[in-house]
Amino acid sequence: MRKIAQTGFSLVAAIFLIVIVAGLGTFMITIGTTQQQTSLLSVLQSRAVFAVDSGMQWGIGSVLAANVCFASPTTFNLTGGALAGYTVSLSCSAVNIDEGPSNYNVFQLASTASRGLFGSPDFVSRTLRASVTTAP
Repeated sequence: MRKIAQTGFSLVAAIFLIVIVAGLGTFMITIGTTQQQTSLLSVLQSRAVFAVDSGMQWGIGSVLAANVCFASPTTFNLTGGALAGYTVSLSCSAVNIDEGPSNYNVFQLASTASRGLFGSPDFVSRTLRASVTTAP
């Protein structure tokens, strides 16, 4: 009696299994990297909100104290703590309002905080606009 050798079938199954496991591994690494990048950008965006708010608070204090616009645009780099690396740019424009006996200014302020270079994966930017007046 001759024995018929069955060869090749387990090789196909093994290759198929290796390809499936490798694909799942690649998928899991991609998902993990995406989640990590999403978390990082969320933190950077939150810090950008605080940076833009800091710039706006400085601008409001400056115009209310002097009753004139600061030199526009004004740019400064934040260097302390979690906001290190953010650049804040401020602009101001003023309109003088004369209403009978009252004369006051209305200031239009814009504050932009950014980190990184535009187009890079870790670039974040936030802009905040406000109107401030010295009206009685």
